[in-house]
Amino acid sequence: MINLFRQIIFLTLAIILRWPLCALIYIIGRTGIFKTVFLVYPTDEIEVLGFCPNIPLLRQYLSGKPTPAGLIMNGWLPMGIYFVISDLPRDLAFKKNRHIAESIVHHMHWFRKLAGARTIGLAGQLGPIFSRRHNISMEPPIFTSIYGNIFSIHEAINWVARQKKSFLRSQKVAVIGGGELGITLQEYLNSQGYGCSIIDVRYTMRGKVVPVQTSNSREQLRGIDFIINLMPKGEDFITSGLKKAIPRNAAIIDFSRPAIPADQLVQKVYLGNRVRRSNMRFIFALPGGWKQKQLPACALPSVIAAMTGQITEQLESFCLLARQQSFSTALIDTPIINQTEKQSFWNKLEDSFEFETDEELTAEGVELLSQK
Repeated sequence: MINLFRQIIFLTLAIILRWPLCALIYIIGRTGIFKTVFLVYPTDEIEVLGFCPNIPLLRQYLSGKPTPAGLIMNGWLPMGIYFVISDLPRDLAFKKNRHIAESIVHHMHWFRKLAGARTIGLAGQLGPIFSRRHNISMEPPIFTSIYGNIFSIHEAINWVARQKKSFLRSQKVAVIGGGELGITLQEYLNSQGYGCSIIDVRYTMRGKVVPVQTSNSREQLRGIDFIINLMPKGEDFITSGLKKAIPRNAAIIDFSRPAIPADQLVQKVYLGNRVRRSNMRFIFALPGGWKQKQLPACALPSVIAAMTGQITEQLESFCLLARQQSFSTALIDTPIINQTEKQSFWNKLEDSFEFETDEELTAEGVELLSQK
């Protein structure tokens, strides 16, 4: 029923009210109230069904067309609009779909001008897909996700370490996969005094991602304090066999989507991709189990640039600026992933509109770009 409700709203906005909504965005945008536009996407067919019916002709019509889906609120005033596409990242990564990627970027530039916004934010994989697979420029006013993700991971590590009353600089961190994000994260954490190493992953013929298990990788996991899981799906982590080599007291910062099934591990699993800021929220809450006051870390670069007018290419400067703007990890509100409790229809409906509740989160993460 929740999916049907979201589908009706999405189709109404995407087809029936598309042009009246554009006119409204233009009128409100003349006041200068909108500072950023942000684009999100589904990671699999299940998430697509969360807002769009699986009708081939309809999916084809909506392909490459971002649809307004909600507002980014700062206090009682909107500061941005977030959009959603029905295209999956694995499809956008194909060279033959370059025209779809170009259409999406073109539409987002058009919406930015329509709304009078300063910046464009791209969620998760979209930046790497557009730039690496299709050679589309990702220069400002477009901002990609890497710096926001690294800030969120660093804040999560700091928060968990404080809860464990551990000395931060003595922590050993292992990053599993992640490509450019993993390499940049390793360099940043090492510069902050952590002992950080990377466990490489490889792609199988069936498209699965598995860690490259060697005696060296198993040695890296001995005495480790934090695992940063950047593998695409939680089940990849479970089936990899790495959990047997991880100390029981290690903390896992999870970026996978769907998340690692926490009930299959003795270690504690924490969300790694959600941040918060007092009085800032998404209306409606993002699909996939997010709460209104949980902000996707990948939105931070565009949001901060829009709020401050500052564009920084230095990662340390970006993280400092994010803290100065009072952003922090969302673990402060809900630290640990537990098994999702069964909810009634009305509780789920209430959650989709995001009244304040204490229900557990459904974990989200970042899916790695599969090289096809």
